[in-house]
Amino acid sequence: MEPPGNDVVAFESAEKIILRWDSTASEDAREKMIFAGDRYEIERYLQAVDEIQRSMEFATLSDDQNKANSAIQIAMARLEDEFRNILIAHTTPMEAESLTDSCPLPEEDYEDDSPLTKDLEHQESNSSCSYRPTNSIREIDLMPSDAIYDLRCIAERMILAGYLRECIQVYGSVRKSAVDSSFRKLGIEKLSIGDIQRLEWEILETKIRRWIRAAKVCVRILFASEKKLCEQIFEGLGTGTDDACFMETIKGPAIQLFNFAEAISISRRSPEKLFKILDLHDALSDLLVDIEIVFDSKSSESIRVQAVEILSRLAEAARGILSEFENAVLREPSKVPVPGGTIHPLTRYVMNYISLISDYKQTMSELIVSKPSTGSRYSSDPNTPDMDFAELESQTPLALHLIWIAVILQFNLEED
Repeated sequence: MEPPGNDVVAFESAEKIILRWDSTASEDAREKMIFAGDRYEIERYLQAVDEIQRSMEFATLSDDQNKANSAIQIAMARLEDEFRNILIAHTTPMEAESLTDSCPLPEEDYEDDSPLTKDLEHQESNSSCSYRPTNSIREIDLMPSDAIYDLRCIAERMILAGYLRECIQVYGSVRKSAVDSSFRKLGIEKLSIGDIQRLEWEILETKIRRWIRAAKVCVRILFASEKKLCEQIFEGLGTGTDDACFMETIKGPAIQLFNFAEAISISRRSPEKLFKILDLHDALSDLLVDIEIVFDSKSSESIRVQAVEILSRLAEAARGILSEFENAVLREPSKVPVPGGTIHPLTRYVMNYISLISDYKQTMSELIVSKPSTGSRYSSDPNTPDMDFAELESQTPLALHLIWIAVILQFNLEED
């Protein structure tokens, strides 16, 4: 252990450096940033902070403790400002060059001019470029390594001094602004569930297409990259600190993102909504593995649970819409006369609908697991056709539903 005299000299020297950069007492300190200057001055200041913190551990007299506490408070206020300034200086929107991919997409397939969206579409243009659970996440370096090093140096000292909460708040505030900026580029609006449900379906169809593309970018690139940055700066600086900063940054945006899909999943059901709901279901199902990887901590469990629950509600909505479509066809005997040989309008509508369902055969087969609830060989309802499902045991539940719709259609036309 050093002699007491050396400790005093070391403390006074460190205190002098801390006070020199006290922005509340010096105009020069207010105008300049330590970490924007030369490396020697940066290291000198960090060593001074370390010395003050060391002195606090061994201070025995109340006067010494008070002086050390005062110096550390001034130092932490300064480091918080430096931390914020470095974050802001190196926070830039994601550019198209950062998201390039080797798989081009045909020009006519672009419906959104967002660089982030175009990059994702490049990756999905054909089977060789499509996402797979093992390689779909693409982490981008959001800051240069020297900035990350400086941020980590500051965070380490703030956390050691008991300023973890301040550090997390500053970090989350700056990085969340960057995420919000990326959201705007992707066309993700701040709409409540009520706002979304009040929109006309034609408007929602466009927003659903945009959301599907944007959600893939957010989960696989934006959120994944933010998580990587948190780990680079905070990993090992206290239990769960990196995850706390990650959630401080993206919890709000993640909820905003998934609220859109949730609003659609609980909206009023009608036949024309089925196929966009299936698109949402497929997109979210495809993203689920990546969501579980990016949001793998205990503190982010609510986001994983929300995604799973939305997926379940979308599946239930699809099943409900199919059932309601069957009932709608049953209740819709056409009174419109048609010239001989002309396809009946009801026939054209129903068969087109069945054809579209066939385009989603894989998804619908996974969702439809029970046979139609209506239809029996011994039905006593004169307005309901007879049908014996026992004779069709080899058919899948989806096939039975489509056969049932065709039977209802034929029944209605014959009734007319």
